[in-house]
Amino acid sequence: MIKIKLKQLLEEKNKTMYWLSKNTGIRPNTISQWVNNEELIEDKKVKEINVETLDKICKALNCKVEDILEYVEDEKDHSK
Repeated sequence: MIKIKLKQLLEEKNKTMYWLSKNTGIRPNTISQWVNNEELIEDKKVKEINVETLDKICKALNCKVEDILEYVEDEKDHSK
């Protein structure tokens, strides 16, 4: 599964979701969904990631894609 680490990154950079929205032009709801993805119910979780959006976030936070996204093996994949 892909883990979105935007919440941690914003905390590390001492930035808010509001700041990121204003500096990228990305809708606040989209940023909130990325930040709170782990807590959302399954049908509200992020289903796809737009490369253009990811690029804007990387530019605004001066970071790399791997600072935002991480592949984590599902526990059920381990049982195979």
